[in-house]
Amino acid sequence: MCFTNMEGPQVEISGLATLCFDEAGTWFQGSIAAEDDTQYVIYGTKSKRLSQGQPSAAGCECGSYDDGPGVPVTFDIRVMDCEVGEEYSLKRVHGRNGELCTFACASVTFTTDKVYRGQKADMIAQRCLGHKMTGRRNHVYRGPIKIRCVAVSRNAHWVL
Repeated sequence: MCFTNMEGPQVEISGLATLCFDEAGTWFQGSIAAEDDTQYVIYGTKSKRLSQGQPSAAGCECGSYDDGPGVPVTFDIRVMDCEVGEEYSLKRVHGRNGELCTFACASVTFTTDKVYRGQKADMIAQRCLGHKMTGRRNHVYRGPIKIRCVAVSRNAHWVL
């Protein structure tokens, strides 16, 4: 479920995201260049289907359900700060996928400015994510993103 009632200090990340989806649209990996020049890595996997009686993304507490074009999707998302090692986790973030990709949730908003497919998508995926993403018939979406979250872990190595 999207966060609407988060504990602890909230962090807001705004910037330009490059999201690289597999051909089936079941997972994505990408990068975020934040407005303050901080770099983040973002991962998403399709959320497991809910059993009968559990609320769906359409009934998400955030009340921001998007009924625009494309197929409704729900992802579990992890974001990592590349500089300080903080990790953020967002469950059941809902959006739409198809010709364009959007996330319209209280915790994450993303809209597609550019779409890449074929060789151009492979080139961008390789530049952003390395050689492991080439030749996989990726779909790459680039656009502005805003994330509101709280840190779930921090990899701080202290030396005394």
